Amino acid sequence: MNILDTTIKAKELFSGFELCRHQEEETRKLQERLEDKKVTIAVIGQFKRGKTTLINTILGAPLLPVGIVPITAAITRIEYAEQKDGVDSTMATVYFTNGLSQQVPAADLHAYISEQENHDNERGVAEVELLTDADFLKDGLTLVDTPGVGSVHEQNSKSAMDFARESDGVIFMLSVDSPLNQIEVDFLRKVRRFAGKFYFAVNKIDRVDEEELAEYLDYCRDLIIAIMELEDEDAKALKLLPVSAKKNMGVDALTEMIREDLVNKGTEIMERSVGLKLLEILNNTRSQIASYREVLKMAPNVFNRRFKEMKTLMEEQRQQLELLEEGQYLRARLNEEKAFLTRKVRELFGIEYYYYVDRDDAAELMDRDAYRAELEAVYEELETTVNRIFMYKEENAYAVARRIEDLNILMQQMRKLTRQLETNLK
Repeated sequence: MNILDTTIKAKELFSGFELCRHQEEETRKLQERLEDKKVTIAVIGQFKRGKTTLINTILGAPLLPVGIVPITAAITRIEYAEQKDGVDSTMATVYFTNGLSQQVPAADLHAYISEQENHDNERGVAEVELLTDADFLKDGLTLVDTPGVGSVHEQNSKSAMDFARESDGVIFMLSVDSPLNQIEVDFLRKVRRFAGKFYFAVNKIDRVDEEELAEYLDYCRDLIIAIMELEDEDAKALKLLPVSAKKNMGVDALTEMIREDLVNKGTEIMERSVGLKLLEILNNTRSQIASYREVLKMAPNVFNRRFKEMKTLMEEQRQQLELLEEGQYLRARLNEEKAFLTRKVRELFGIEYYYYVDRDDAAELMDRDAYRAELEAVYEELETTVNRIFMYKEENAYAVARRIEDLNILMQQMRKLTRQLETNLK
């Protein structure tokens, strides 16, 4: 069974369980990536390693803001778009967590992705998409700028890690002005579980002489081999690429290596990336089901108290519906309410209750009655699903036994898929 078939099989397994709605959506996205064959490479590393400067140099234009203090506060995807009628096609779309989006000039991006102007992402930016006609992106490659890890802004490290889970390849940035430190070591150990290909760029080489650079490269090479657990030919094949992003030294060698890999190994990189991500999904799902079983073992008084809290929450939300005034309501408000309910279910029961946020209709306006009706449907669905997940007040003993048996079968099938993936990824 190849990676695509395994992904489709996993999606089908998840589709039959309310508990696995998030996993079903994740595997659907993995299937799309395999079918679209679009590779995503993220530039990742500790803050102030020169990630954004490198991206600007690769793209041949200062499209992203840089500064003396940590700048990037949100994920920025850069994709290819042709120029039209002699006009610069560079444009940006800011996507917010509630599904809304906003077109902005690329020159104004700093207001959304700068840590100074969007502190701790208080604007609720999910990600930014930037379109440009840079040749490097011509063949369907997406390049991604990520927040720096290890700064005082904890959300930045989380955002970088979250996006590493989505990337097919990673350009991991090091810098000669700082030894590879524990923050980078810990982060790299985590990131290596997700990406199909790594490129190690050592920046700011213009600041040291050849002897110092050679010493630094030897030091980093030995450490990276140990961190990545590389052996034999893989260890010998490891290359560290010296660059100066600011002075455009060595950058061509990096981009040429990436181009060659995409031509000769693109499918292999994509399949390994998806396989690693699917393996993580399967392992996390098994852990979630184990946690779910622990919840079922809760003392009845604790279990019932939490359901009572959930019921009270639903009553309070419905009371708020009655207070809505006449007017127009954005569908994005529904997405915000869904995000709130997801957090509450996680707090009360320790499980992920997933809602899909559709960006296409987030800006749609509804009158009060339509908004009320849709929100009421959200509440009813949540109550029904949570009751079914926990078999709460289930009087049919056969139905309870059958559901438990189905869950056991799911666990067995996931173990089988996990073994197949582990074999394929060796």
